Amino acid sequence: MNKEKIIFIVGNSRSGTTMLGRMLGRNKDIFSFPELHLFGPCIPHGKEEEPLSKEKLITVFSWLLDVSQRGFHAKRELTSFNNDAFILADKFYFEGIDSWDAYYHFVCSTTLKNGKKIPCEDLPGNVFKIEQILRKFPNAKIIHIVRDPRDVVLSQKNRHLRRKMGGHYVSKKEALRVWANYHPLVISRLWRNAVSTGLSFKQNEIITIRFEDLLSSPSETLQAICKHANIAFDEQMLNVPQVGSSTQKDDPSKLGVDKSRSGAWQKGGLNDTEIEICENITRHQMIQLNYSLTEKKGGFFNNASYALTLPLKGFLALVLNWNRTKGMLSFMVQRFLK
Repeated sequence: MNKEKIIFIVGNSRSGTTMLGRMLGRNKDIFSFPELHLFGPCIPHGKEEEPLSKEKLITVFSWLLDVSQRGFHAKRELTSFNNDAFILADKFYFEGIDSWDAYYHFVCSTTLKNGKKIPCEDLPGNVFKIEQILRKFPNAKIIHIVRDPRDVVLSQKNRHLRRKMGGHYVSKKEALRVWANYHPLVISRLWRNAVSTGLSFKQNEIITIRFEDLLSSPSETLQAICKHANIAFDEQMLNVPQVGSSTQKDDPSKLGVDKSRSGAWQKGGLNDTEIEICENITRHQMIQLNYSLTEKKGGFFNNASYALTLPLKGFLALVLNWNRTKGMLSFMVQRFLK
């Protein structure tokens, strides 16, 4: 199968992947998909390259149609898309087809249907699948975006408040899940493993950019991204709505980058213990990426509190994520145990 150009935006969660996806989606040739979350909720992690039966292929296409049209947070209604999925399966099925092949056929056919040429998905977790992506799609362009880990910790800490910030798609159950997911040690380890994975690849294979540079020098940074992806730069690509923050309310009427989102942690929201934990775990990558260290030290009671809540919140997070993530062992090894 001829692998045409396809763009993947990867990185740690809450690092600006969605904003960058919106920017690229304003390019005349690029169709930007929402986070499709094929691997984990639909196909178990670790099973990405296993052959699919035609029946399973129909399920995969139903999933992709449902999520692309209704969003990931909507209640799944796969049977509503079975007819269209059956047509896609009839068209694209071949012996040995795997989930990446199905994904590729779907995003390319959907992109062409919408009058565009290049599919693009901004899914942070694909940073752990770069090796698979490069093997399956040798012409793929991968953009790895990183953000100050202390801003990521702050964003994850406040993420359960997205309902109040304009994220009406976030259910109370989802808000509880992301609250349970937050612990400075867990979020810092996730950041370290995601960023170190992205940085382990050669720069001719992927481009790594800092979220802070995209905010402070948006035109120059986006031009570098476009050069890597071999697409035309257009200033209109910068006119994206200011939505999706965990620290301030959405304002779709405001267009362009919001420079105040850089260094938000310095304005409050994290205590010294959270900063200390984050810097201790991410120190090597922070230095590599030119993020300054504060060397903050937390107090005894805060340190004790986070030590005591780690197993409790960890267990609750595991329970709330269990049915959401298939292939949990592979998922946890990739993200936590490196």
